[in-house]
Amino acid sequence: MKRIAWILPLVLTVSVAWAEEGKKLTEEEAQQQLQACQTDLQQLQAKIQSLQKELEQVQAQVNNLNPKEQALRQEIEQLKAEIAKYPSEYTVQRGDYLSKIAGMRYIYNNPKAWPRIYRANRDKIKDPNLIYPGWVLYIPHGIEKSIEVIPGDNLWKIAGFTWIYNNPRMWTRIYEANRDKIRDPDLIYPGQVLEIPRD
Repeated sequence: MKRIAWILPLVLTVSVAWAEEGKKLTEEEAQQQLQACQTDLQQLQAKIQSLQKELEQVQAQVNNLNPKEQALRQEIEQLKAEIAKYPSEYTVQRGDYLSKIAGMRYIYNNPKAWPRIYRANRDKIKDPNLIYPGWVLYIPHGIEKSIEVIPGDNLWKIAGFTWIYNNPRMWTRIYEANRDKIRDPDLIYPGQVLEIPRD
């Protein structure tokens, strides 16, 4: 505002100087120039007010975002702490069996997810009904984007796994994503690695 305030006196000074130098500046012309300067000044003042309002709005948005950012950071830290509770390994205790382990709160909290433990530890587990105290089992977590076919698998069964789609009817998604490997959806073979589409 202070920078703009000097415009009007400057115009008047220039007008007077022109008059003193013998320029033919009539009173009407001087009034027109003055009116034009006043119009420009009003427009500039209106623009400044508009920008000031925008600045205040942006500042308000920033002030609103700061608490949200802090809340999100706290939530992230809480999630990290929660994830850290989920073990990547489990040592078999006397009386354990796969569905019992899978049902533990910080394993999968779902006894039906036991095949995931079995599949991840087939180097140790030959019979899923026989596990022994002292064995250290790998406990996979996260979203599976691929799966290795083992004896007894079919697309319907794989799609129905709790950690895949938990819905056998979605077997067609796996089939469509692996048409280069699967010629007949009723025939898949041990050792094949199938992509699991997630989008």
